[in-house]
Amino acid sequence: MIDEIRTEAQRIEEDATYSSCGHFEASKPWANLNLWLGIPVTLASAAAGISALNDLPTLASIIAFAVAAGTALMTFLAPTERHKRHADCGNAYAALRNEVRIFRQIECTSGKPVEDFRAQLTEFDKRRNDLNASSPIIPERAFQKARHGIEQGQKTHRADQHQADPAQP
Repeated sequence: MIDEIRTEAQRIEEDATYSSCGHFEASKPWANLNLWLGIPVTLASAAAGISALNDLPTLASIIAFAVAAGTALMTFLAPTERHKRHADCGNAYAALRNEVRIFRQIECTSGKPVEDFRAQLTEFDKRRNDLNASSPIIPERAFQKARHGIEQGQKTHRADQHQADPAQP
C-alpha cells in the first residue's frame, strides 16, 4: 500500500510541477504587455501635458485621446492582475510540489501507520483539485514552453540528478 501511496504522490508532484511551470510561463506575456502599454501611455501623458502648456491644443487633444485609449486598454486587459494571478497560482503549485516531494521521499519512509499517509495523500489531492478548479486556464503555448523546459531538466535538482546517476560526484 505504501508503494501505491508514493506512486500517487509522485503523480500529484508531477501535475504540480507542470501546472506551476505553465502558470509561470503564462504570467510572462502579461508582465511584458503591462510594460509595453504602460510606458508609452505614461510618456504620452507627459507629452500631452507639455503640449497643453506650450499652447498646442490640437496636439494635446490628440495625445490625450491616445492616452485615454491606452488607459482604457490597460484597464480592460488588466495585464498586472493577470500576471499576478498566474504567478500566484504558479507559486501555490510549486509549494504543493515541494510538500508532496518531501512527503513522498521522507515522510513515507518514517514507518508511520499507512492510514496517516492515506489521509495526507487525500489532503494533497484535495489541494491539487482546488487549485485546478480556481486557477486560470494555462494557454497551450505557455504549457508547451513549460513542458519543453521541464523535459530539458530545468526543474531537476542536482541532488535528484545524483540519485539518478550514482557515478556523478
